Amino acid sequence: MNFMAQVVWIFPKFDTIYIFYIVLMGLAAFIYVKFMNYLQNKQASVVNHWVEFQRYAIARKCNQVELNILRDFYEHLNEEEREIYLLPENRNKLKNALYRYFLKSNANTTEKEVNLFDKLFRSGVEFKKEILSLNDLTIGEVAALEADGREELTYVMQKTSDELLLSAKGISKDLLVPGKEAKLYVFRPSSGGYLLDGRVIRTNDSGVIFHFNGKIERKGESHLMLLDKISLTVSPWPPPEQKKELELDKNKLMLSEENIDKQLEVLKRIAKDQKENNEKRFDIKETAKPFITLSERLSDRGILFTFPTGISPEIWKHQDLWEVGFSFEKGPEFHIRAKMMPTKQKSDLYLLRFVDADDTMRKTLYEEIRKRGGVREVLS
Repeated sequence: MNFMAQVVWIFPKFDTIYIFYIVLMGLAAFIYVKFMNYLQNKQASVVNHWVEFQRYAIARKCNQVELNILRDFYEHLNEEEREIYLLPENRNKLKNALYRYFLKSNANTTEKEVNLFDKLFRSGVEFKKEILSLNDLTIGEVAALEADGREELTYVMQKTSDELLLSAKGISKDLLVPGKEAKLYVFRPSSGGYLLDGRVIRTNDSGVIFHFNGKIERKGESHLMLLDKISLTVSPWPPPEQKKELELDKNKLMLSEENIDKQLEVLKRIAKDQKENNEKRFDIKETAKPFITLSERLSDRGILFTFPTGISPEIWKHQDLWEVGFSFEKGPEFHIRAKMMPTKQKSDLYLLRFVDADDTMRKTLYEEIRKRGGVREVLS
């Protein structure tokens, strides 16, 4: 007997409920895909906000230490806060959130926090102001109250010609003692830190009255320059024997103002030679070579100089880094790598801006300049 002939085939009945299930599954799949795309786009958006904010911070002269502080602050925010605070239109919300974060955190020195606030939130006009009186402080300015060897974060709520009302939030009770000698630390990126001398005269749970006695002392990132002429030995860096070991892929170098200037100069020269039908238009006519000259101004950030006779100023266009060596009479020797570029003020004045001087070297150089009667730095 044929077994297959005995099998009775029963087709399942197609109920309308199945259509509902199919639609439901399709809708669930659609919602899942949309939700995953939303999460990815949201994450990408937050990352983009951070990248844009980091660029803003770099443009405001924040250094790597300050960028690391901002990154730690960013990491402690939830996703919604990250998206809100990093938008350009929400700078005030960011300022308040950062202030609250610093009040709760002991990871950074108060001086670093004040410096960071000033760099991020000060207007372009105020950015270059020096502190000569209380008139140069702004309402809402973040500062640090210093007393008993400690510094605690505060901000200016009101001011007169010789007194400030400071916020008492986050300040220890033992610093809020009437009559206590104290100083107020404020910062300006263009000229550095300032200590305003005075004392606490009245306090309550909300505020502190700080009386300023008129004495202002510079502190921190102020820079001095020496006008005495110092002999300089300037050489292309790295030296020929190390060049291959330390050479980067030129195609991957990040663009900077100096690099762009160099490229434009080369393009202009090529265009001019092409126009004149010069067969050697692609030749570099000047090569970087060592030379000895005298400084015009010297600071802990760089040196102004003029090229000696026989050395073409064009060589700055053909070499990225230089090593400058100099010494002081009865003082230490220095060998520092630097970028070379023309100044905008005088065509025959060039700048060697230090790129690898660490804090110890800068402080040593600063002290040598101070001992020899240095004046306020102007490197332009």
